[in-house]
This record gives sequence, C-alpha cells and structure tokens, in this order.
Amino acid sequence: MSVVTKDFGLMPESGEKVEKLIITDKDYQAAILTKGAILNAFSYKGRNIVTSSDKIETYLGRCGHMGEVVGPFANRIANGRFSLDGQVYELEINSGHNNIHSGSANFGSKLWKVVNMTDNSVELECEKKDGEGGFPGNVTIRTTYTLKNGSLTLHYKVTTDKKTVVNITNHAYFNLHGKAVDARDHVVYLDCPYYLEIDENQIPSSVKAVEGTDFDFTTPHLLSERRNGNYDHCFIFGKTKRGYVSCDGLKLSVETDCEAVQLYTAASYNVKGCSQGDFGPYMALCLETSGYIDSPNQKEFPSPVLSPKEIYERTTTYTLCEVDR
Repeated sequence: MSVVTKDFGLMPESGEKVEKLIITDKDYQAAILTKGAILNAFSYKGRNIVTSSDKIETYLGRCGHMGEVVGPFANRIANGRFSLDGQVYELEINSGHNNIHSGSANFGSKLWKVVNMTDNSVELECEKKDGEGGFPGNVTIRTTYTLKNGSLTLHYKVTTDKKTVVNITNHAYFNLHGKAVDARDHVVYLDCPYYLEIDENQIPSSVKAVEGTDFDFTTPHLLSERRNGNYDHCFIFGKTKRGYVSCDGLKLSVETDCEAVQLYTAASYNVKGCSQGDFGPYMALCLETSGYIDSPNQKEFPSPVLSPKEIYERTTTYTLCEVDR
C-alpha cells in the first residue's frame, strides 16, 4: 500500500496548485484531487469505474459536480430559503426555484488542504465562512478517504461555530464498464423500502412505500426495465443501509450510516474531455448517500441542524469486486 502525490493543475483565479493523491492497494487504486476533495478514480486492475478526467479544465466547467464532496448542504432546498430559530436565511437560487448543492458555498468548488496521510488513506480539510452562500456559521469539514481490500471508505467530520444545517455527500458518477457507454444495463439493488415522491420542482411532497412501484429496488432490477432508466430520486434506507450495482463482471456495493441515497441516472449528463470518453445522458449513475432532500424545511424529516460543540460524522464505504458474468 502506498500514497503518491502528483501535480494536477492550477486553480484559475488564485493560481494555487491542485494535487492528485493516488492510493494503491494491490489491484486497486483510488485517486483524490485537492480541488473539491474530488474522487478522480476508483479502479480495479486498471478499469476506472468513476467518470473522471486528467485535465483540471474538465472539473472547472459544467461537469455536474463530478466526484466532488458536496456541502454544506447537498441536494435541494426549496425556494432557496430556510428558517432556524426564527431567522430566515436566503440562499442562492441556482436550480429552478431552488438552491442545489449549496451554490457558490459548495465545498466541491474549493481548494482543500491535506492534513494527514498514511499508507492507505488521505485526510483533507476545507472551510466555509459565516454567511457564505447565505448559510450561517464558520464551518469546517474533514474528509478521509481510506482504501483497503477493495473497499473505499469516505468519512466526513463537520463542525460549526454557529447553528447551521449540514448534509454531505460525494457526487461520483459510476459506470462499471469503465468507459462512456449507456449505463442502463446496470443492475441495481437498494435496501430502501421508501422513497421521496417529488413535485414539479423536485421537492419532496410525501414519503411513499416502494412496494408495487417503479421505485422498488428491494429486489435487483435492470435500470432499463422501468421509466426508461430515468431516476433522480431520494430513497430511504431500511435496516441494513446497503445497496449495490453490478454490470460487466463487476459489482459495486455501498454501505453507509446515512439515512438515504439519491439514485441519479444522469439523464442530462453531457461532459466532454473525460479519460474514458465523452459522457452523454444515461452514461453513468450516482449513489449519493446523504440525508433527506429539503430537510431544513420539512420538520417531519430527520433534522439536519448542527450546533456548536456538536460534531456531524458520516461514513460511506464503496466495495468493488468481481462477479460472474
């Protein structure tokens, strides 16, 4: 096991250097960028299943938050506002009527610093200032990537000096073929007995049981079997908080302590300049483990509020292995 650091490019405004941190463990390799704590690669025997690029310019363009650690609040907040202790916080509107992925305050757009490395892990840190993007609190996040025995574990640790809302995810796009081809031939299983039904603005309107619907992945299904493979929905985990996708001789399992997972099949994906080719619609899928969409505004959902002296911690592990074709 080893970690190697390489130069990756420069941030355009500041001219600061972006580094690529490569963790190798036998046949497995993971690569993380200091820009956005981006997951740049997760590969087995040379097949990288993460949509990625060797050029910093790709990540600075419209890449759909590719591989980023997203926060302080991932996913959507309705009408770009929420209230906390009677105070209304106004956020940027950057997706229809909503705020999505924290706008300009997103951790994924920032340059992170490396605070620790071992033979099989890297720990990175970044900060958000009070009021940035409309979110309260000086917030610090640390993300640790650990690669061991085919499992890539992401651990998040967040603190604040002022009451705020927190919801962290990683926005990696996966294609188990390791190239830019239609990903609707992937089989998906999710231990998720419920999902969030959404309105025309993609804001949750109710919690629905998946049984008997096109959203039931409690038994494995090909993505192409239903809805033309088109999903951008939040699924609520059951007891095991596990799932997997499989295709082309590989299986990617996910295990987490998060309450939910956003299954996004990239219907609007259009990213050129990737290492595996140019990616169009449905050529990748995301398994974004996180909390509930719009939870600051929906009191029946698990609370996303983080107070000073509290610590937000979440862990997600992706395990990649061979399976019979």
